[in-house]
Amino acid sequence: MASLIYVKENIVYDNGNNYTLKSSFLQELDSRGFLYQCTNIEALDTIFNNNENVTFYLGYDPTAKSLHVGHLLWIRLVKKLHDAGHKSIILIGGATGKIGDPTWKETQRKMLDYNTILDNIASINNKLMSIFCNNIQDNSITIVNNADWLSKLNYMDFLREFGPLFSVNKMLAMDSVSSRLQRQQHLSFLEFNYMLLQAYDFLYLFENYNCTLQIGGQDQWSNIISGVDLIRRKKEQEAYGLSIPLLLTSDGKKMGKSESGTVWLDENMLSPLDFWQYWRNVDDKDVVKLLKLFTDLSIDEIEKYNDYIGSKEINEGKIILADAVTSFVHPTANLEDIKLAASGKTVSDAMEIVKLDEPLSLDKALVKAGLSESATQAKQLISGNGVRIDDIVINDYKYVIDRLCVVSVGKKKFKKFVI
Repeated sequence: MASLIYVKENIVYDNGNNYTLKSSFLQELDSRGFLYQCTNIEALDTIFNNNENVTFYLGYDPTAKSLHVGHLLWIRLVKKLHDAGHKSIILIGGATGKIGDPTWKETQRKMLDYNTILDNIASINNKLMSIFCNNIQDNSITIVNNADWLSKLNYMDFLREFGPLFSVNKMLAMDSVSSRLQRQQHLSFLEFNYMLLQAYDFLYLFENYNCTLQIGGQDQWSNIISGVDLIRRKKEQEAYGLSIPLLLTSDGKKMGKSESGTVWLDENMLSPLDFWQYWRNVDDKDVVKLLKLFTDLSIDEIEKYNDYIGSKEINEGKIILADAVTSFVHPTANLEDIKLAASGKTVSDAMEIVKLDEPLSLDKALVKAGLSESATQAKQLISGNGVRIDDIVINDYKYVIDRLCVVSVGKKKFKKFVI
């Protein structure tokens, strides 16, 4: 069985045998709160310290049309690993999503029909691609669906080949399994099989993609180390598992639950405005932790906000946090519009008003309003389709402004004209 290791402040605690992290990459992950457990961390640390490239994977089951705030931590970790030069694989649980892994809830996951699963996959993938394409430079992420190989398995052959390699005793010791059994709550055979399938996923990716590292939430730890052990027994080679902590608030509750419901990542299920406001209103005591996880500010810059807890200065950190997370998840969102709307204003309300004593041609109006330095430049802007009136492109410089309207030049310059 893979060893269970806890990491804190760059010191690894492994059954009394302490070890100091050497690689700057793992030190950075630890200082920001990304590390929880790892298998054979000395070997993995050496790989990172030697600047060797690693292919890693992380999977999700399409149990809803959108991922939620709880998934953001691993999405950020994917980016950090990717930015450090490692290859990423995102696994869609098109097959395992039909089963569902055992949870700490009193009942098993609701079984979804296949069409719903396909719709969920399409919706989540669209959002993930939007996030990754705008936040990862080379956009070289491999996406796989475990339905492509799990659906082709012969059940009897699978049992004969892999059944002997799994211990029911260890499976019963899984936290999510044992807690259900202790409460004498129903645990279906379907759920019990989940560990075998996820372990096989890791083996398949190891054999076909040279994938040697699986990452996941701490609640997936038993499944992760099952894959590591399967590769060791089947291939007699080393693979690694790394878990990240669950995203919890300072009072121990899972983040992502607001008064109005789950904080989804899909803008069709939660608007960018409501998403931004969720982060703007986090508890003061959570600000430093969340800034470390979800922004690229230096640790020194972030630590100063520890002194602001309980004071109005902490709001600066909350706005930085809300801006960073919203830009990451909703790359096309206009933060200025969001902030205006959050304050109860509209873009039009916040615009500078330009008063005209009489109707004026568009080129002269731009100069008068300071939207252009000269009439010549104004005509060039207009002819180049760079000027809008009430969001309609106007390319005639002789166009006369003779009414209340909003004139924009580019995406950031707006003025309201009043006659």
